[in-house]
Amino acid sequence: MKRLRSWTGVVFAAFYALAFVALYVDYLRHAGTWFADLPLTLAALPFTLTMRALNGGSYAFGGDMTGRVVAAGVFGSALGYLIGLALAAVVRRLAQLFLAARWSAD
Repeated sequence: MKRLRSWTGVVFAAFYALAFVALYVDYLRHAGTWFADLPLTLAALPFTLTMRALNGGSYAFGGDMTGRVVAAGVFGSALGYLIGLALAAVVRRLAQLFLAARWSAD
């Protein structure tokens, strides 16, 4: 389980969650106007595309669908965490290879 801990992943997930909450608050301020949920919908695009693929067809998403908004926020944060985890692992491995090559060259 230690391999699944990543500060980079936590930071990416927190940034996504904060951005998603800010977009939802913006939607609430402009609810009822034309394209009020467009930025929120674009931020939830990974969730929407995944659910569309799993559903086998169309999948509606809007700012007024509270359950789906929460699910999209959690999904996006988890995806951000996994991206941060993978990025940290790649950087860690490259640093190990660089240091090993540097020490063996001496």
